[in-house]
Amino acid sequence: MDKIRISGQDVRLMLDSRFYDSNAVLMAAKAFTESCWVYLDGDQDDKIFISLKPKSREVALEEVGYEFFNYVLGLMKNE
Repeated sequence: MDKIRISGQDVRLMLDSRFYDSNAVLMAAKAFTESCWVYLDGDQDDKIFISLKPKSREVALEEVGYEFFNYVLGLMKNE
């Protein structure tokens, strides 16, 4: 199950790599580096962890998380 969690000034996402294409996640992370500090990590249980810290404090963290999910899905759809 995909999850979004707010932690301080970061939004943390957990994606299921059985559903989300890892190349699409990497491309989305690259696209988000202009507006956010991005940290990616994976594990052996088919999970991808993403931490996004907006460079501006005027950004709604939950909104950034959902935008990231949607961006990845859009990339996957257009492949």
